[in-house]
Amino acid sequence: MSGTHFSSLSEVSALIAAARNRLLSSRRPKCLSDIYSGQLQNQAGTNGQFFSTFDFANGLIRDASMCTWYSIVKLAEDSRFSIDHIITIIDTFDAPFSNYLRYSGFPELAQLVTALQRHLPLAKDRKELITAVREFCGYYNLLAAWSFHLYPWSLSNQFRYKERMIKASPTIADLCRRVRIQHGQKVKLSWMVMNEDDPSQFLGEVSAVLAVKENPELCDDFIAALEPKGFRALQVHAVVSGESMYAWVPLVSTARVRVKERQCDAPIGRIRYSQNTGNKMIIQYGPVTEDIETPVLGEVDATDLETLREVGQKVLQNTFAAAEAKKEIWTSVRLA
Repeated sequence: MSGTHFSSLSEVSALIAAARNRLLSSRRPKCLSDIYSGQLQNQAGTNGQFFSTFDFANGLIRDASMCTWYSIVKLAEDSRFSIDHIITIIDTFDAPFSNYLRYSGFPELAQLVTALQRHLPLAKDRKELITAVREFCGYYNLLAAWSFHLYPWSLSNQFRYKERMIKASPTIADLCRRVRIQHGQKVKLSWMVMNEDDPSQFLGEVSAVLAVKENPELCDDFIAALEPKGFRALQVHAVVSGESMYAWVPLVSTARVRVKERQCDAPIGRIRYSQNTGNKMIIQYGPVTEDIETPVLGEVDATDLETLREVGQKVLQNTFAAAEAKKEIWTSVRLA
């Protein structure tokens, strides 16, 4: 594929979109399965080990998707930067990521970015360029989701605090800052374990309301991604801030955000949307300590919070499980 010539940038976008859609299947990507199981043919990793290889790769994929390619999307949409400027920015800022990841077992990623860089000068207008950059950012986001899921977070058992502090939260919640959502668009969220070799297992379903009056532009993007049949995303658990679940959704939104909320102030059941950390839907099912403000997307109905907590605990156990015990938990979201 790397040597293939495409007649237009739109053809490259279609190629990237197909690769992105494959990441939405329940089959683990071979590149990530190989890197996390020590099956890399070039056996990258000093001293006969491969921990450093997947640890580096996970960090690079995370930073490339969150900090680099999402920023490139925003710059591409900014008319102050010409197409030539965007091409230079991509050539400059992507090289440290894609070149190393190619060596570390991600040939498809390297081939896609090579095809993109070669054909960006063929862009007939800014819209075509933006579409291509958005598709690649979306591909990177879903690659980051799989990498996060497969990472052996069970290693964290070796690095526990000696004492659990009575006051676990580093911040004091301020309920006066809590956002109140008015009536909005209803959605349904459900969870299913979907493993290739095991029968599917239904975990639960909840109802929620979107903050269409508080964050109309963001919710418009989210609703558009749900039409007509909804979407599904790989469900994982937060590993730093507390009792929240992450799902990198098949959407790249740069919509205006009007309302944010500190995570520690939010009610249980809050649904957030983090554009800047990979376009993640974040669902809070219990206490959260992080005091960073995040865009408000919606909230789960109070009558479904018990179900939400049960699902959250199962996702927590799965994320921190040993590699051989990990299952693929998928969340499906649809308009109600």
